[in-house]
Amino acid sequence: MKELCVIVDVSGSMCTMGKPSVLNNVMQTLSTLQNFYDDSQQIIFSQMQWDGSKESLEHLVEEMEEKNILLLTDGYALSDSCRSSSSVKKFIATNRNSFFVVLCGGDALDVSVFKRDFESLQVVKSCDILYVIERLFDFEILT
Repeated sequence: MKELCVIVDVSGSMCTMGKPSVLNNVMQTLSTLQNFYDDSQQIIFSQMQWDGSKESLEHLVEEMEEKNILLLTDGYALSDSCRSSSSVKKFIATNRNSFFVVLCGGDALDVSVFKRDFESLQVVKSCDILYVIERLFDFEILT
C-alpha cells in the first residue's frame, strides 16, 4: 500500500474562476486510483487544508517528512507568503523527489516564478496529475 498526502490550498484565490471544480476533478482522479490496483500497489491518501499562511505550511511540512506530498494550489499563497521561509525551502530541497506542486486554474502562476523562488521545486499543471502519480510511485497508469 502506498500513501499520498494531499495539501489543498483553501486561501481566497482558490475559491474563484472554477478552481473548486479543478480541485474536485483532481481529488476524484486520486479517489479512483484508490481502487485501481491490487493491495500491493493501492494508493491511500489523506487530505489536509492549507490556509495560505507561511506558519501553516511550515507546520504541515514538519508533520509530513518522508511522505509523498501533493500541494494543490494556484501558487499565489506559496509565492507570496512562503518564499522567505527557510524551513519550507529546506523541506523542498530535502524532499525533492516526493513533493510536487500541482497548479490549479487557468490563472495559476507560471512555473518560472517557482523556479526563481524555489530552486528545486517540482511543479506541474493539474492536467498532469497522472504523470505525478507515476513518478511518485514508479508504476504505469497511462499505458
